Amino acid sequence: MQVAVAAAGLWTAPDAVRELDAPALAAPADVAAWVAAQGPDERRELWGRLDTQALLGDTVLVDDVKEGWAQVVVPSQSCRKDPRGYPGWLPLSQLATPAEETGEQAVVVVPTTCVRAEPGGEPLIDGVSFATILPVQGGDEDWARVNLPGGGAGYLPRAHLCAYPSESDLPSAEQLLSTGRQFLGLMYLAGGVTAHGLDCSGLTYGLYRRFGQLIPRDATDQYAVGEPVELADLAAGDLMFFRKPDTGFVYHVGICAGVVDGWPSMLHCSQTDWDTLDGPISEVRHGHLFAARRLLG
Repeated sequence: MQVAVAAAGLWTAPDAVRELDAPALAAPADVAAWVAAQGPDERRELWGRLDTQALLGDTVLVDDVKEGWAQVVVPSQSCRKDPRGYPGWLPLSQLATPAEETGEQAVVVVPTTCVRAEPGGEPLIDGVSFATILPVQGGDEDWARVNLPGGGAGYLPRAHLCAYPSESDLPSAEQLLSTGRQFLGLMYLAGGVTAHGLDCSGLTYGLYRRFGQLIPRDATDQYAVGEPVELADLAAGDLMFFRKPDTGFVYHVGICAGVVDGWPSMLHCSQTDWDTLDGPISEVRHGHLFAARRLLG
């Protein structure tokens, strides 16, 4: 099965949802309205409820179905919780049979776009997010025809897409940073992997995915990718990891944006600030910075 809405949340259990989550549970889902209705207090409540999101066209493996909910894993989001992929529950209505493969895929490179019934026509799926990957079959110079889960098709502006490579070189530091800066000012969302709201590892996961690299979903697991870097050798593009001094838990990740007089700047989505930021890290963060990894071309 595949996700047939712009984004489907993976909930810890069917009874973890709140009344205000109804727009995100619908088919089609209105992720933009759901996010817009939540400030910091509502977003804090997502901890322990929403673990991640799967994007339109993502494959899921269904383990169980119960009262309109599917228990799934998402193979494209690796994590230590399940060797097959990220686990969770989502509404069965948000799934459909896989889209027809074509041998050519495209990835969305703008924050959000809209799949339309015809070039310039009525919307089919609105709010389609950055890093969504879909099969392409034809179109014209301005519009790509994309196959959709459930057997349908629609059109996306070619200006919103790039070819998604089956094999890809690693991105450069400049590619990661310049692409990530389009999300500056985006409010933090626990479990978020869309341009409507991101968490810290959702930002890094999405950026690598856009460039054809599937890294683990969570900060704790991302700490295992790439090559270790001594903090004295930290450079732009390196992944920076932070842990709690008392527990050793890896709780945050960001992308180094440069180092001035030994003090790093970082592009990151911060729960502490409820914002996506690019600038020198705080003294508290500096005290929690313990490791860096390099995964660059």
